[in-house]
Amino acid sequence: MKNINILLISMIFLMAILPLSSASIGNLGTFKQGECINLLQTCADCTYNNVSSVTQPDGVTGMGLVTAMSKSGLEYTLQFCNTTKSGTYNVNGYGDPGYVVTKWNYNFDITPTGSESNTIFFVTLILIATGLILLGFVFNNYIFAFFGGLVFLIVGIYSMIYGYGDVTNLYSRMISVVLIGLGALITMLSSLDLLGSFDGKKYDDSF
Repeated sequence: MKNINILLISMIFLMAILPLSSASIGNLGTFKQGECINLLQTCADCTYNNVSSVTQPDGVTGMGLVTAMSKSGLEYTLQFCNTTKSGTYNVNGYGDPGYVVTKWNYNFDITPTGSESNTIFFVTLILIATGLILLGFVFNNYIFAFFGGLVFLIVGIYSMIYGYGDVTNLYSRMISVVLIGLGALITMLSSLDLLGSFDGKKYDDSF
């Protein structure tokens, strides 16, 4: 397993730089990338509510002008369609509950699929792959390492398509490339070592 030992150090370093969780406060929900959503504010005694800004995940302002929200009963809504970037958007606005101007803010998430963060699924696969490779190292069994490499390949391809957590950008794609490369390398080396062990047994049996 000499080839796997070097890869274990690289894999542990990779695990250390991956963020494992994310959280948000006052979240409107999770929506699909590229689709329009309705920004919402509820106020029983407001005469108006305005959205002052919407900040995109990269810090760029997606809507810089103050825009009035449409009133329907107790709800104020505003359609927002600039959702081409995945990640967390911050919404800032203000209204006049009780004739007192009051600021408010919340956020919402945009993902490629419109579903909530896949962080738990992503981390679970990483842990499974790590466990398989560690089992291969402990028991000197190349088959465990081979399947561990396959799981890394699956994780890399999955994150390349759907992103990591709720983020799909250059950073997440670079992580995907590293995972795919690491998985391919582990799979290839463990396959070669496995084939070599079979050839060694055949050679030993001939004497």
